[in-house]
Amino acid sequence: MEYTVISDMILNNAMVLQGQPKWTFGKNTCNTYEVFVSHFRGQDGNLLPSWPILQIVERDDALTQLFSIAMLWTAVRKTVEISKRANTNLTLSLNLLAKFAENEHFVEQVTACLEETGLEPKRLHFELSELQTINEQGCANLNKVHDELGVGLVMGNFGTEKTNVPLLAQVHFDVLELDKRYAALVPDDEQACRAVIAIQHMAETLNMPMCAKGIETQEQFEFFEEIGTFKGQGPLIGSPMAMEELEEYVARYALEKGHAE
Repeated sequence: MEYTVISDMILNNAMVLQGQPKWTFGKNTCNTYEVFVSHFRGQDGNLLPSWPILQIVERDDALTQLFSIAMLWTAVRKTVEISKRANTNLTLSLNLLAKFAENEHFVEQVTACLEETGLEPKRLHFELSELQTINEQGCANLNKVHDELGVGLVMGNFGTEKTNVPLLAQVHFDVLELDKRYAALVPDDEQACRAVIAIQHMAETLNMPMCAKGIETQEQFEFFEEIGTFKGQGPLIGSPMAMEELEEYVARYALEKGHAE
């Protein structure tokens, strides 16, 4: 697919967003939602899967900036709209491309988005996959939006083959997100259970509560709840859904303003 076709889709707001809830264990509530692009709408109106297009985007600096800025503003605006209608404070979790964080204007762009939309900085979380490499400028930019603005940072997909442990000493992460393959093994695999508990203890030592991805069964849910995991995500809690469906989920499970989260 040509550069101009992709850039036109981004500029013409052809991104189709979906969201997935992140459940808070022990509270029977859900105020945090991951939002991502599931499809792009082509000129003929047909929906195109996002992943082949995003692979092209990630390889091109200009497309990365264009897409990331559009995604940030679109998702934040939608989150603010839903929050107002539901009378709640939603936290938006966005996957972050490392090249976007490395841009010299990254902090300014995040600041402008938050100020114009009115989203509280603590209600925005950036998820950085541990599979991505990020340079020193990117780490410094992430720490700046975290320390000076109050934006949350999540280390995503922790525990894969290419674990980027050095980032734990460089970036001021708030949450460690456990890769979904671990949920598939618990509670039946004793070794996997010990590994999960060890990772959680490490995260707690770093003052990083853990979020478990890929929860598909009640037994998995109960395991993570029993060991004191902070949040959970997966098909049992809620599969990726259109933003209209997500708003209905918010109405059922998000705490209204004025209630302790």
